[in-house]
Amino acid sequence: MRVTSPCILEPRNESARVLCHSSCALFDVGPLYKWLWEIRVWLDAHPDEVVTLVLVNIDFVDARELEAEYSKADIAHYGYVPPVIDKAPPPSTKYNSTWPTLGEMIDKGERLVTFVNALVPDKDNAPYLLNEFDFIWENQYDITSLDDFACTPDRPSNTTSIAEEHTSGKLFMMNHLLYWQQAFGIQIPDTRKITATNSWDGPGGLGTHMIQCGSQVGRQPTFVLVDFFNVGPAIDAVDIFNGVRQPVGRLNVTTEVTDGTTMMRKVNGGGRSVRAPVLAMVVIALGTILRTLA
Repeated sequence: MRVTSPCILEPRNESARVLCHSSCALFDVGPLYKWLWEIRVWLDAHPDEVVTLVLVNIDFVDARELEAEYSKADIAHYGYVPPVIDKAPPPSTKYNSTWPTLGEMIDKGERLVTFVNALVPDKDNAPYLLNEFDFIWENQYDITSLDDFACTPDRPSNTTSIAEEHTSGKLFMMNHLLYWQQAFGIQIPDTRKITATNSWDGPGGLGTHMIQCGSQVGRQPTFVLVDFFNVGPAIDAVDIFNGVRQPVGRLNVTTEVTDGTTMMRKVNGGGRSVRAPVLAMVVIALGTILRTLA
C-alpha cells in the first residue's frame, strides 16, 4: 500500500486547484488534476496496487470542486466508497473484518482511497471523498526533539485517549516528523537529523516509534507519515516492521531534497538524479503493508 499527502490551495485569479504548502510562492507542484492524472496512469499500469491520498485542504475546497479535479483526471472510477461515508466502521475482530482487505478492494477495482482534511462529505456527488478525521486519528506531528516522539492522540481535536481511539474503529496514522525551530516561530523539517529520524532504531528512530505505538495502541499503525521517505533508511525500517525481506518492483529515486526555495541539495549522497516531489515543505508518507486496513 502507498499513501501520499499533499496540500491543496485555491490561488487567486485561477480556477484550477494547485498543490502548494502554506504559500504557492514558496513551492508550487502544479495543478491538482495533473498530479491525479499521473496517479491514474500509474494505477492503470499496476492493477494489483492500492493508493491512499490524504489531501490537506487548507482553503476548504468543497467536495463538488474537488470532484471536478478528479473528473479532469478521469480517476474517480478507482475511488473506494465505504458503506457509510461519514463514520468509521466498528473495529475489526478475529472473525469479522469491517474494513475490506486489500484483495477485496483490488477485485472490486476500488484501488484509490482519498481522505481530505477537512471536508463536508457529499454522498450524492463524490462519495469517494472522505473527511479524514471521520476515519483516521493521528498522534502529535509538531515535534522538535528526537526524545519527544509519542503515540498519544492529537487529532481530531476531540480525541481523549488511546483507549477511546482503539475502540472507535478509526485507522491510526502515525506522524513521525521532526521539525527545526526557526525565527518568528517558523518550523521546517529538520534535515540535519533525517538519517536518525528515519532509522530503524536509536533515539527518535522510526522503527523504535512504530514498535512503541504498536504496543500502546494494540495494533500496528495503518499509515506512517515521514518527511523525505527517500533519505535515510525509512523504507528499510518499514520493511523490517512489516516483515518484508525481499521487496520487488522498486526503483531507485533521488536523495535530493529542496528547502522550499530553488536550491536543491543532496542528503547523505547516493541515488539517481531524478527530479521528484520530495521537498522539505511537502510530506510524503509510507503506508504500512497490512492484510486489512484495520
